[in-house]
Amino acid sequence: MDLRAGASAQPVSWDRHRRWTWRKPQGYAFACHLRSVPVSLTEAASAASCFPLVFRTTSNGPVLQALLRRAARVRSVFIGQDGQWQASWLPPRLALWPFDLVETSAGGHALALHETRDCVFDGQGGTPIFAEGDAATLSPETARMAAILKAQAEALPATIRAAMALRDHGLLTPLDGDASIVTVDPIAPADLDEAAILVLHRAGALALLHAALVSHAHLPWMEKAEQRLTALPMTAPQIMPARKPAVTGSSFLAALAAEAPDDDALLPFSGRTQP
Repeated sequence: MDLRAGASAQPVSWDRHRRWTWRKPQGYAFACHLRSVPVSLTEAASAASCFPLVFRTTSNGPVLQALLRRAARVRSVFIGQDGQWQASWLPPRLALWPFDLVETSAGGHALALHETRDCVFDGQGGTPIFAEGDAATLSPETARMAAILKAQAEALPATIRAAMALRDHGLLTPLDGDASIVTVDPIAPADLDEAAILVLHRAGALALLHAALVSHAHLPWMEKAEQRLTALPMTAPQIMPARKPAVTGSSFLAALAAEAPDDDALLPFSGRTQP
């Protein structure tokens, strides 16, 4: 995963977090320097409407991501200077912050927490992670977040299976020469024969292929937007109250358009990352 904002996600456990509380971030300044964010196969079409679809190369295979920054060293154009979200679709993995998923040694995933000072507290200050005095029960609000992340975890095997099918058919190519981030080759699909198309269909990869190809339309304007941002004076983003995503996007974008505990102590989710 590429969710980094000053603190790595730590698996949620009773031993560590029994007295901890949390609250949602005020705005999305925490995400302004993220390069990409994981999405699932079921979210591919929605993600492609706003972001280029790419794949992070890992030892377990390519991992589907929505690209938030084309260049590695610029601020994301989707996060405003005051921390407002500037796209019409918000990836669930950002909406659920400070909670996230981490891989376990058994090959599955567990509920995790980004232990950032503005969102997580060792004591009073927010919503309890666990129901009082109960190691087996999350608080209602935490349980709601965990349920959404559980659905994300359960969607990962199908997502990885589709991504690996694209890789195995030679359809992925480095983005801007960066081998750690690949995307669908715009030319290679034209050479697929009927047998290959059938295999891709059975792997659930055809819809992902089409969504990724459509999402390439975002790459040129993102490059132009990032060049413009680079030319502007850089100031630290201010943490402001979260705003609802604008349906039409910001005027800025419109203008540019012309250390983990043992697995048995975690809260595991069903499903493994292996297809």
